[in-house]
Order: sequence, then structure tokens, then C-alpha cells
Amino acid sequence: MMAVPVDGPFLITGAGGQLGTYLRQQLAEDGAAFVGIGSRATEGVDYVVDIADSSAVDDVFDVVKPSVVIHGAAYTDVDGCERDPERADAVNHRGARAIAEAAKRTGAYVLAVGTDFVFSGTKGSPYSERSEPDPVSVYGSSKLAGERAVLETDPSFAVARTAWVYGGTGKHFPRTVLGVVASRGKMSVVDDETSCPTFAGDLGAGLIALAAQRPSGIFHLTNEGAVSRYEFARAIMIAAGKDPDLISPISTEEFLAAYPLPAKRPANSALENHRAAELGVRLPDWRASLQAYIPRLVKDMGDA
Repeated sequence: MMAVPVDGPFLITGAGGQLGTYLRQQLAEDGAAFVGIGSRATEGVDYVVDIADSSAVDDVFDVVKPSVVIHGAAYTDVDGCERDPERADAVNHRGARAIAEAAKRTGAYVLAVGTDFVFSGTKGSPYSERSEPDPVSVYGSSKLAGERAVLETDPSFAVARTAWVYGGTGKHFPRTVLGVVASRGKMSVVDDETSCPTFAGDLGAGLIALAAQRPSGIFHLTNEGAVSRYEFARAIMIAAGKDPDLISPISTEEFLAAYPLPAKRPANSALENHRAAELGVRLPDWRASLQAYIPRLVKDMGDA
């Protein structure tokens, strides 16, 4: 059981989204008070707020008076960010700054969720918390600007970078794999893109455990282990009780020739989770979490 703050509730940004749903569930199980904000009215969103509007953010903080803020709101459409860099900057950079400034003004602690896309993926080995960011996309650059804004506003705040998050009701890689194979009978997946698949439920629990300790600086928080997109897709099929050979490997170059995308992806953005582990926060191996989750997803999709 985590230590629940006594001087105010948790504030979850992006409360209606993929991660926000699991954060709300976990906090409810922990008996913690929380309030959710989001960009549109949906389940779990108590206040609809444009986080790039600093005055609107200030108004919410003045009403809610949070103790801890888990800032998960983001514009995560990687190709959408490339097409609309202004929106990417508004949400991922200026929105993060507005949240951090309101938190500092009201005495709240911020743990912001970051991404592996702040790295180019050309290092050839996992990135540590001390690795120098070098994003290759608008999404990665906007998220890097956001995490820097948070830490510049108050160095006692923290950022937890994660990777390849899946789970929940929205679009995510396991749902896409099972859906494509169900409709087309097969799927080609890139075999030269590697990172750390992370179940949103594990991530939510880990973020809450970190926030309870109020650490500062950069953290990495993923399920343990790294894998290629191709092997990840095969593991999804196996966990669903389906033929993994329906997944075929393809290079990124071949994939982009057939399906051009505006944003570049990191080739190998696997993360090391040293600092979180030092605080006793460790997420399970990615295989174990995937195997536990996929049967629930299959049932949700009607045995895709």
C-alpha cells in the first residue's frame, strides 16, 4: 500500500485516456482521493481543460488544491505531431509548463510522464537516465521541451519516461495486431525497431509508487526487457492462442516504401530503469504482463 498524501488529492491530467484510466483505478483501490482533468468530457474527467491555457489551469489548481500531480496528458499521435507541430508544442510543451507553474505556485508536486522518443535510437544499446536526448521527430522534440519545462520550473519535480505503452480501450499495438490479423489473415511488422513494451496498468502503479516518494529529476519506467516490434507481435499472437507465423518480418525501409509515414521512429529506444529500481519501484517482465493482459483483450474484442 502506498503512502497517501494527507494535504490534498492527486490530480491526474489526461484522466480519460489510456494511462489515466488505470491511474484512476489504482488510486481508487489505494483509497486515495483524486481529481481528473482532460481535454474533453468523458468518464473520469472532472474538469475539461485546455492545458495550454495557463489561466484555465490555474483556476483548476485553485479549486482542487492538489498535493501530487501525475501529468499524463499529451498529444501522442506521432505522425499527427509531425503534421501539426503547433498542436504538439501547445499540448506537450506549453501544457506541461502550465501544469508545472501552477503546481509550483500552489505547492503541489509534479511527476510528468515522458517518452523514449526523446532519443534517436541510434545508440545501439539501452538508454540510461543520464543519456543525452536527441529526438528525431516533432513528437519527441515537443515531449523533450515539456520535460525540460517541468524540471526548469522546479528541480524538485520529476519526469518518468516510458515506452510502447499498451492496454485500455483505445488504440494500441496489441489491439491493432489482433484486429489486423482477424480482418486480413496476416500482418507484416518491422523487425528493426526495438524498445520496451509497457502495460499501462503496471505503469500506473509504478507512477503512483514513485510519486508517493516525491523524488526529483529524470526516471525511466518500463516493463523489464526489450524486444523488436516483430517479436512483440509474435508474442501477442502466442498469448492469444493464435498462430505466430501469421506475422511476417519486414524492414522499416520496406514498410515505409509501402506505407509512407511523416515521422521518423527511433530504431532502438530501449530504456534502463536504474533510478526507479533504486527506490524499489520495478515493473514486471514485459512477457509476464503481456501474457496476463492478452486474454482480457481477446475477450474484450470478441475473440478477434
